Amino acid sequence: MKKLAVPGRILALLLILCMLACGSSARDAEPTPEPVEPVSEATAAPIEEDEFVPVSAATPEATLPPVPTPTPTPEPTPEFSPPPPDPTPTPEPSSEPKPLEGIMIGVDPGHQRVYDPKQEPVAPGSKQTKNRVSGGCRGVKSRVYEYEVTLNVGLYLKELLEEQGATVVITHDTLDVNISNIERAQMFNDAKVDLGIRLHCNKSDNKKTRGAFMLVPSEGRTKYFDYNVKAAQTVLAAYLAETGIPMHYKDGMTYRGDQTGFNWCERPIINIEMGHLSNPDDDALLSKDDFQKTMAQGLCNGIVQFFAENGRPD
Repeated sequence: MKKLAVPGRILALLLILCMLACGSSARDAEPTPEPVEPVSEATAAPIEEDEFVPVSAATPEATLPPVPTPTPTPEPTPEFSPPPPDPTPTPEPSSEPKPLEGIMIGVDPGHQRVYDPKQEPVAPGSKQTKNRVSGGCRGVKSRVYEYEVTLNVGLYLKELLEEQGATVVITHDTLDVNISNIERAQMFNDAKVDLGIRLHCNKSDNKKTRGAFMLVPSEGRTKYFDYNVKAAQTVLAAYLAETGIPMHYKDGMTYRGDQTGFNWCERPIINIEMGHLSNPDDDALLSKDDFQKTMAQGLCNGIVQFFAENGRPD
């Protein structure tokens, strides 16, 4: 075949046009991306469970390396504060019985503001009579009445005995009453007291005579003679120890068969003469409110001790 000859000028012009076209294409064309080497399963970085890995929308099938988990910034350690102390437990009430729990005590403050001279039998079936209530005595210097001292001591004693668990029957809590000696004894009978105590003060023509002592029913007047004697001895000893008042008589005991309050009482009973209002030294003590509280405490101590050692009567 015979080749066509191209004129030199035409060939040069074609060469120039070709170069211009190639330059424009080079400027407008996208750069060719470098080939991405596929990651094999053997060399792919592991994806932790629940770790989110973003995937480019432009390369839906591509597996991208995991986003590194940022190192958490440690929170500042709070200052140490000791735990609050345990609350103080509330103590449970004691289940132990009180010393006089279940014990019935009768308290008879002797006399009253207005005495009653009407007569009543000294004993059941007796023809001998005495005043329903006598007037009592009075402080030689203080001029305090016996019935004021006995009522104050009686009320203090009632409170102390109740604190020890006793049930207390008091014949009266005011001076404006009219209760005879028989009626007082019958109160103790009706309540079935385990021990009745009559409160009195004594007087003597001899102003030097002082001290406290006990009276108990004579042996033929009660079935509780031995019980009464033991109670009287124990209570008197505790009373003298608490008050410092001396004991009157050699052993502080007298036995009486002529007291209405004894003879009509069917329960254990004692009578304390707490001192002599006719004696200036005893009077100075017995007339003071603070000392009356001390007197009551001594009597209470003796009653508690007696029942702890002897129990209730049969």
